Amino acid sequence: MDIADIAYERILNLVAPGIRERELAAELEYQMIMLGSEKAAFETIVASGFRSAMPHGAASEKKLKKGDFVTFDFGATIGGYVSDMTRTVVVGKATSRQKKVYQTVLKAQLAGIRKIKAGVSGKAVDSVCRRIITRAGYGKRFGHGTGHGISIEVHSGPRLSPLSEDKLKVNNVVTVEPGIYISGWGGVRIEDDVVVTRTGCRVLNQAPKKLLEL
Repeated sequence: MDIADIAYERILNLVAPGIRERELAAELEYQMIMLGSEKAAFETIVASGFRSAMPHGAASEKKLKKGDFVTFDFGATIGGYVSDMTRTVVVGKATSRQKKVYQTVLKAQLAGIRKIKAGVSGKAVDSVCRRIITRAGYGKRFGHGTGHGISIEVHSGPRLSPLSEDKLKVNNVVTVEPGIYISGWGGVRIEDDVVVTRTGCRVLNQAPKKLLEL
């Protein structure tokens, strides 16, 4: 996971009004290749402003604007195995609403990570995250599962979702990625890859998760 973390930190200084989403995606993928990635794990997502409300908003020609949320969802490939991480930043100073949404997602994501250990169901992990987001008033704005397994495929079992019957096992690698998406305004997703252990989990990503105002 070092490759994705380092590549992300290298491109943060490019986040500014006027740069296109596609330019950031290209630079992110270039940095991962230079750090040893075989290829991007999937089509890199860079979604800014109102487009950050799209959970799968592939990078477009849209230029970043001051006040935009910018969501980066990307991964590297090593030996055929993939990674998958997401971070969301703000161009310029965050508003109080942006801070509230961001902190709600972060609180949910950290709670989901704490819930993970061998024997816990995917549904239970999802429930912990979803409860926090719902209590904050954004339940209807979280429209996907909390996470999924990754290995040689980006999306595999076990699933962390309201309908999942999967039980986590030692050495499963899963994502924890709750989000809030408000159509026409923007959204936040924060995602880490974690390895399941008998007593908890080990987070593989080290990139900071505090709200960055760039």
